[in-house]
Amino acid sequence: MSDAVDFRSVTEADLPLLHAWLNRPHLRQFYQKRPITLDEVRAEYAPAIRGEEPGRLHLALQEGRPFGYLQCYRNLDYPDYARELALGDGSSIDFYIGEPDRLGRGLGKRMERSYVLDVVFPLYPAESHCYVCHEAANLAALACSQAAGFSPLRDVIEAGQPSRLLRFTRDISAF
Repeated sequence: MSDAVDFRSVTEADLPLLHAWLNRPHLRQFYQKRPITLDEVRAEYAPAIRGEEPGRLHLALQEGRPFGYLQCYRNLDYPDYARELALGDGSSIDFYIGEPDRLGRGLGKRMERSYVLDVVFPLYPAESHCYVCHEAANLAALACSQAAGFSPLRDVIEAGQPSRLLRFTRDISAF
């Protein structure tokens, strides 16, 4: 299997896949803590898919097979979030690997780094920082993000949980 990771926008036809992934046991501890219905998935993701919200939703693919979900957004487009984490600039991402057979293979760091460099920074060219926030107890996600090039910035409380905010700074000499 190739190491290359590609991305495509999420469509409404992908919502049953997201529903299945979000209910998988490995996502329940940190990402989707309670069972979620397909109708709730539609209500949560369809507005962004239709362009009614500013966030962008993507699937990560390996050899054409979806294995992960990522979303990105300009922080200032979500003022409550920006205020909660004291962010005055940049974009942020959220992500997960949905397919259990893709876990523990180093694919997460490749997915995350490629997404930031090939999708996020081109979508938000005026932003030089990309942030990701993980619960402090989510050691696997923290290690993944650091391996992808994010640096720990500060401890925060996100959605009531002790968390760590990390930042990826674009190398402007590369652009």
